[in-house]
Amino acid sequence: MTPDDVLNAKFRATKFRDGYDQDEVDDFLDRVVEALRARDAGQVPALSVADLERVRFTSVKFREGYEPSDVDELIDRVRADLGGAAGAAPAQAGSSAAFGVTPPPLPNGPADATDGQIPGMVPQRRGLFGRKR
Repeated sequence: MTPDDVLNAKFRATKFRDGYDQDEVDDFLDRVVEALRARDAGQVPALSVADLERVRFTSVKFREGYEPSDVDELIDRVRADLGGAAGAAPAQAGSSAAFGVTPPPLPNGPADATDGQIPGMVPQRRGLFGRKR
């Protein structure tokens, strides 16, 4: 699958029945195109097969949306092209192995990280009573 295949994809429109929010789908497909271009250039894509597995779009009913089966079919084709079987769970969540790239080694655990935080993760701020802000 090429970036142009994704750019040229057409989806049936829905009105007054459930469909995917067009802006969310278009934004996600822009990320897919960037990932395919990065893969083709031999770079590490910013999108993994796990991201394709986890993506969820807001359902719209009273405004125009994309036919869910059309969008799901395209995402399944992209997933299969990037090394994940359609409908199958990824080998490792967030793994870039499907792109033929070996990720850098992870630390041995929280002992290697500062203050028990995982490197690269933004600590969650919590407000009164431990609720997220």
